[in-house]
Order: sequence, then structure tokens, then C-alpha cells
Amino acid sequence: MKLQSLLFAIIFSLISFSASAEIVNLNKANASALQHYLNGIGEKKAQNIIQYRQKNKKFKSVAEIQEVKGIGEVIYAKIKKNLSLIKGVTVVPNKKKVAVKKKVKAKSKSKTTNKVKKKTEKN
Repeated sequence: MKLQSLLFAIIFSLISFSASAEIVNLNKANASALQHYLNGIGEKKAQNIIQYRQKNKKFKSVAEIQEVKGIGEVIYAKIKKNLSLIKGVTVVPNKKKVAVKKKVKAKSKSKTTNKVKKKTEKN
């Protein structure tokens, strides 16, 4: 029984842990960063946040995000620990460069594999 409780606690903590534990700068983050780092914020809500910020200059408090259309108490409760007015990420890192590096490594491995295959076929 204790093992089941422990296992449940571990699984629950992993599920409740957000995909990324980054702090997001609510006053400067672009829509992509809002979507990427904040659980429950999709494209439409991110755009609503940006529009609200443009209309009202800056957020004066983190709780003010609840005034944005589509963001109520439930979503606020999920994301408030990841919000800041003065610090935090503003953009999503460029993943394209990482993907290109992986492709280059994969190509070089396949060339090596092909050379080994050709040598073994000759023998």
C-alpha cells in the first residue's frame, strides 16, 4: 500500500509539473513565448494577452492577467507561479538551429555507415 501511495505521488508530481518551469516576463514576452511556457495558453489567449498589453501599456500586477479575455481563475492558478512583471523569458529559443545540427550529425553517421557497408560488400 505504501508503494502504491509513493508511486501515485511521483506520478502526480510529474503530471502537475509544467512542461517548462521558466518564468515568463508578462510585460515583454511575445506570443510564442506565452504559448510555449504557460500551461493552458494557446494562440488565441496569447494574442489576447498581447492586445491587452498594447491597449493598457503594461501589466501593473500579475493578477491583472485575469482581466484578459479567456483567462479566469483556473488558468491563472496554473500559470501565476510562472509569471513576472520584470524578469523572465521573452522569446522561445530558436530550435531550428538545434534541428539543423542534429540533421548534420545524422547525415555524417549515415555516410560512415554506407562506407562500412560498401567495404563489407567488397569482401
